[in-house]
Amino acid sequence: MKWPLLLVLFTIPIFNIFSAAALEQNLYFHDSLDIEVSINSQFDLVAEGSNPTLQSVDAELLLFPPTDFRQELLNLKTDGQAQQDKVVFRWTDRQVEPKQFGYKALIHTQNERLPVRNKISFPLRNEDVHGYEQYLKPTKTIDSNDPAIIAQASELAEGETDLFKVAFKVANWVDENVNYDLTTLTAETSQKASWVLENKRGVCDEMTSLFVAMMRSLGVPARFVSGISYTTSDLFSAPWQPHGWAEVYFPGVGWVAFDITFGQYGYVDVTHIKLRDGFDPQEPATRYEWLATDVDLQTKKLDVNAAVKAEGKMQAEEIQLEQEIVAREVGLGSYNLIKGILKNKADYYAASTLKIAVPQELEIVGKNRRTILLGPKEVKETYWIVRIPGTLESEFIYTFPALIYSEKNVSVQDEFTVQSGKQYYSKEDIQNLVVSDEEKTYSRKVSFDCNYPRELKQNQEAVISCTVKNSGNTNLYQLNFCLEGVCDVMDLPINQEKSTVVKIKAEQVGWQKIVVSAENNLVEKKAVLEYLVRDDPAIAVTIEHPPSVQLGAVVPLTIQLKKSSFSEPLSVTVVVEGLSLRHKIELERLEKDQAFPVELEGKRLAGKNSIAITTTWKDQDGKLYSDQQTVIVLGEAASWEGKVRLFLNGILKLFYG
Repeated sequence: MKWPLLLVLFTIPIFNIFSAAALEQNLYFHDSLDIEVSINSQFDLVAEGSNPTLQSVDAELLLFPPTDFRQELLNLKTDGQAQQDKVVFRWTDRQVEPKQFGYKALIHTQNERLPVRNKISFPLRNEDVHGYEQYLKPTKTIDSNDPAIIAQASELAEGETDLFKVAFKVANWVDENVNYDLTTLTAETSQKASWVLENKRGVCDEMTSLFVAMMRSLGVPARFVSGISYTTSDLFSAPWQPHGWAEVYFPGVGWVAFDITFGQYGYVDVTHIKLRDGFDPQEPATRYEWLATDVDLQTKKLDVNAAVKAEGKMQAEEIQLEQEIVAREVGLGSYNLIKGILKNKADYYAASTLKIAVPQELEIVGKNRRTILLGPKEVKETYWIVRIPGTLESEFIYTFPALIYSEKNVSVQDEFTVQSGKQYYSKEDIQNLVVSDEEKTYSRKVSFDCNYPRELKQNQEAVISCTVKNSGNTNLYQLNFCLEGVCDVMDLPINQEKSTVVKIKAEQVGWQKIVVSAENNLVEKKAVLEYLVRDDPAIAVTIEHPPSVQLGAVVPLTIQLKKSSFSEPLSVTVVVEGLSLRHKIELERLEKDQAFPVELEGKRLAGKNSIAITTTWKDQDGKLYSDQQTVIVLGEAASWEGKVRLFLNGILKLFYG
């Protein structure tokens, strides 16, 4: 009799973003777009006296797309006069009536950025910001002189010498700590940056204002950008919406875009159309002048619309992804560690926002979304801890996939299995394997090569040897190399390797683990070695039976097999012999306690009946183990004839067994 394990394969819910059709429809991934933008409004001229007179009215629409390295104005239709940064409208018809104005523009956007290829030292010097001092000053909304803003920005920038890393830290802090909340949006004004910091909520304008204020408080010129962008969010009734983001001045490079709500640091995608940059988000979008008597001018909101007219090719992502799973097999209720390895193919700073998708049965410990900054050609690791439920059925083998994906549709998938009796990692075990400083990117240049037995018998001694190698281009000094708590501080020059050896004694049965690590000011590398300690397989056999049975009735037995060792007994055979009968039970392996009912016919029942139960099993090496037991069942008969039959059966048993 065989009881095979059943395989259960879990799947990740299908995300539309990963389908080919959805990818083609996702505007963010194109290298260029032609977008038709229309901005229209009107104002009412209202007579307020007995003799209203009107000579002229002027309106300036101050939201007008500039041409720069990432956008170009291809065509413009308007009744006004286009100037460098505005469209001017003039009426001289002297009619006291509503007036309409606006424009329609075809704009070509490109997936281009101002690349920051080299480290720019922070803090900036006076000569670095010469000519840009006005972008350091506080304004009504961007109150960069607020003490709380200064304190928070200073805490984030403390000890940092790289301007891009400072901007990234501030942007990422705002993203992670300020909740996007439409209830803060009003028709008249945006909340101050200090209010956003205190209340930790706001919309794009307010989150951007806080970011700009924090950068200005650090002596870095920053400005507010007003424009339009495309969104797939369910929070909005239409995909194209007015939007605000920031630009930070990098000496020698120029104004570099940072969009907090989109998680785009160092660039904005092709759906972003810039209409104006300025010192404060409350700068007016329109300006009016009229020469009149007893006439008032009442403004209306701007009506902004956009539509894509042409799409370019799909844009390749500069960030490559890889995935590593610490434990390929884990037990029920265990934790596991999933690594994402990011490689920046570009020669400039680039940030990528990652998430992990796992079946709903798994719990992701901590935050899922994280944004990682990589320097030119840099490689970094990031981590997710997942918890496997302990309520899964023990007779199943479960396969769990894990998908890491970026906001630009780069993804990588791997999987691990869960099975009763496999290695168990506690949360503390996993946290000990997580590096505390992801900035130590040289860690990818350090590798371990360990030789050790994957299985040991209990109380067996073994030797574990591990070699650490420096495969990079930097000498490593004072490298603390540890194996099973035995540490050696060493210098490891380029392309060199060193080894260490420890002896272990397999005292505790079950899955065991040893952590190997290497750490100094440049490196933080950790790995885990797993090995299995086996004991001799053992089975506790219990037989349940009635003390006596009536002649002719069935003799019921229940044979209970209990695995009393960690190791699984293999090739289990139970032989029941008695009453001139032989019954056999076979198992490929005993993974859990089992009970087997056996019924023996009572036609040959004697007054005293011996039933022998012999159980045999093997270990992995084929060594044989056995258990032998005998139970006595008395025969009973109510009639004189039955008692004679019991006696005769006993005599026959003496001769024939």
